[in-house]
Amino acid sequence: MSIHLHPLCEEDVDNIMTWVNEASVVGNFAAFAGAPISRQDELAWVRRTVAATNERVWSVRAADDGRYIGQVGIHQIHSHSKVGRLGVVIAAKREMGRGYGSAAIGGALDCAFGELGLHKVWLMVFRHNTRSRGIYQRIGFVEEGVLREEYFHDGAWHDMVRMSVLAHEWPRPPAVL
Repeated sequence: MSIHLHPLCEEDVDNIMTWVNEASVVGNFAAFAGAPISRQDELAWVRRTVAATNERVWSVRAADDGRYIGQVGIHQIHSHSKVGRLGVVIAAKREMGRGYGSAAIGGALDCAFGELGLHKVWLMVFRHNTRSRGIYQRIGFVEEGVLREEYFHDGAWHDMVRMSVLAHEWPRPPAVL
């Protein structure tokens, strides 16, 4: 699927609000506390993120009609070590499984290893989320290890898998976003 990445901006808040409180979408986020997020809280997060020097976040839009698909970002950028954490969400279930997430991740990695000059991009995924782990592996991420009972979520402890991809492993040339 063809997508466009647009830098996160305040105008994205209403789109983000369509999924940020939807447990079926954010339930795979380890940090999801289950408490509702208000529009005001989300707007504050957008403003902080846009102003941050250690975050790069984009809204994902379909190339054919510009409809909102989700968000992708490189977070916790540590400039000295040249590492950052990947985060991605496809907002609507009807858009999942159509290649938008993989395309968005590819665009984010192009920027991470191109413009940002990072050496490594990592992520954390629930061990039981085999579908996402398979997608990340297909893109080029490698499992680094398992963090046993790392997060308490939905009434139980969960193992997390840390995965990463290194700049020299990323096969695509950097793209202009």
